Amino acid sequence: MSEELTTPVPENASPVNTAAAVTDVPAIQPPAVTWPEDIPVCEAAQKNFLQLATQLALTDQQAQQLVDLECNFARLSRQEAEENAAQERARWAAETKDFYGPKWEEEVSRAVRAADEFGGAPLRKLLEETGLGNHLVIVRTFNEIGKRISEDSSASGIASAQGDKTFAEALYGNLK
Repeated sequence: MSEELTTPVPENASPVNTAAAVTDVPAIQPPAVTWPEDIPVCEAAQKNFLQLATQLALTDQQAQQLVDLECNFARLSRQEAEENAAQERARWAAETKDFYGPKWEEEVSRAVRAADEFGGAPLRKLLEETGLGNHLVIVRTFNEIGKRISEDSSASGIASAQGDKTFAEALYGNLK
């Protein structure tokens, strides 16, 4: 036989309305913060931050201090990344100039003409925006393209004739 353990209820006590007790608790409002305009923060990150700040019962001032701190970290990180990228682009340009030496202007000019010929303005814009237009691999590649397209033309600008070849000859050369 088991005994039930119960807490005795005093006779003059009124029953507790648990539904009313739950609804009487005021909802905790998330802290009010201002997000800076110069640092993009996605809505999901904002929502997650506000949920955590609410759970931790942070005041508006405390939450704002954390937002400001994180945004300062983001600004510094962005500035450092921009400085590193600028240094990298400068290093690429110096490497390319050292590689070509006194013929640098001529070689780069040929590469630029080839890039313009095959990629046009969109490629030129991409190479300038990313700094890749100064990268030795890119300059060498377009320089070689420029050399080859100029070799395919005679002095008059008309392509030199090689005679008619079959597809196999063009692909594998003369097999005789």
